[in-house]
Amino acid sequence: MTNQISYVRLSRLASRLDLPERYLKELADKSLIPSLNVNGHRKFNPAAVEEALARLASAEAERKRKPTVLNKGGR
Repeated sequence: MTNQISYVRLSRLASRLDLPERYLKELADKSLIPSLNVNGHRKFNPAAVEEALARLASAEAERKRKPTVLNKGGR
């Protein structure tokens, strides 16, 4: 049995993940989620994007848990 990887358009990915297209495009433009340029059209592997979004969410949650250290020096 072979694992088949599928790639979808931005509109289908957004619908599948229930996220705005603009948001996903922004993340792809910043290389925060994986995408492929196929003949001038961006394609996405939904499973890979879901993994990347989970990592981003985890990193954001970790960032929020860490206390902010304020500089007392005033410089």
